[in-house]
Amino acid sequence: MHLLRYRAAALGAMAVKTLPLVYGGAVILLVNTHLPRDSELGVYSLAIATFFILSLVGKSFALYPLIKFQAEGTASAGVWSAGVTYWTVSQALGAALLWILAPLAPNLFHAPGLDQGMRWAAGIALVFIPRDLAAALLVARRDMNRLFILDACYFLTAAGGLAVLAARGTLDTANQVLALNLAGGVLSTLAAPLLIRGRIPSWASPSPEVRARTARYGRDSLGIGIGDLVYTQLDYHLLGLFMGASEVALYFAAKNFFRFYNAVTQAINLLMFPTSSNLFARRETAKLKELVEKVMGGYLGLLVIINLVVLIGADAIVALVYRGIFPDAANILRLFALASFFEPLYMISENVLYGIGKPRAILIAMWSSIPIFGILAVLLMPRLGAAGGALTVLGTLMSLAVITLFFLHRELAITPAGIVRRGLAVSRAMRGGR
Repeated sequence: MHLLRYRAAALGAMAVKTLPLVYGGAVILLVNTHLPRDSELGVYSLAIATFFILSLVGKSFALYPLIKFQAEGTASAGVWSAGVTYWTVSQALGAALLWILAPLAPNLFHAPGLDQGMRWAAGIALVFIPRDLAAALLVARRDMNRLFILDACYFLTAAGGLAVLAARGTLDTANQVLALNLAGGVLSTLAAPLLIRGRIPSWASPSPEVRARTARYGRDSLGIGIGDLVYTQLDYHLLGLFMGASEVALYFAAKNFFRFYNAVTQAINLLMFPTSSNLFARRETAKLKELVEKVMGGYLGLLVIINLVVLIGADAIVALVYRGIFPDAANILRLFALASFFEPLYMISENVLYGIGKPRAILIAMWSSIPIFGILAVLLMPRLGAAGGALTVLGTLMSLAVITLFFLHRELAITPAGIVRRGLAVSRAMRGGR
């Protein structure tokens, strides 16, 4: 199977994922250098992480099953309405809970002003309900052009607003940054009906069988989502509990670079998830095995080159980007560079396993790794602060990668040797060899 066959879709997926990189770059260059480290930056970090937790929980339960059924062509009447209902209810209830509990947040996380930040997070979650439904449909259809427009409305609005405020010298509060996220979400949601016009499945009351099937997949993928959010977002909250807003701000400054690694993996998975569902449904497992090994091997080879630069030049990178504000972020960045080798092994394996209908395997990996995360967090964060948080993520990703690769080998006979061999073949092809 030639990777060039997927080049158009892959380029589209990469284009989509350049948008969060634009926003991530604005956060690194503007938010992290303008908001006060000891107060506002910590508030923003915790509030936006809370929004991501709420969103990921809802997506795991409602939208991931919807994408799977639509992508593999097995969606029956009522699947769409069930997904819409589950998604809307989960986000509305979550936003209400955030609003009610907001007054407790400042004392709990040692972050004055976080109560208002949590209210912003609740509002963003509500605004994103239609927008993320549209995104799910476009991902299932692998319509990267329309997905790019949808995401551009959000990310470019937020990033552009940050640039304007910074140029005026008025960017100094978490509320401003969160308000721009809300504004971008509103614009994206307004564009959503136009972008999915003619693509919305017919509405039908789901039968008990459809409800049960959707809920069963949703239950399993919810467990997966909870496992994902532990190392992607809950680390901020635990660090806040142990060390306070200032240490969260330092950790956020270093982990923001990890967003660039993660965006590449997400771009890959925009295709891997629906493609694996489609190939497995057509019983083309040999093609799927070859595709997974080539993608993993090729990306890991690229990471070797990138991370040599990061590991050697972390001090210079941090000094250049943050202008001396976060000199203690360099070693934390090095730890995240090491973690980046395990992140694609786990994330791609997870999406393939889910795509071929094996969510229980991912659940086992997730819930086996959560105790590792908890033990490392309790042992390392109070003693090492932000560095302890990075080590916790590194250890958790190592565990997740090993376990998910074990299940991927069992289902598709994928091996580390096969990944390396395919990666070398991709490298030779890129250099002009066979």
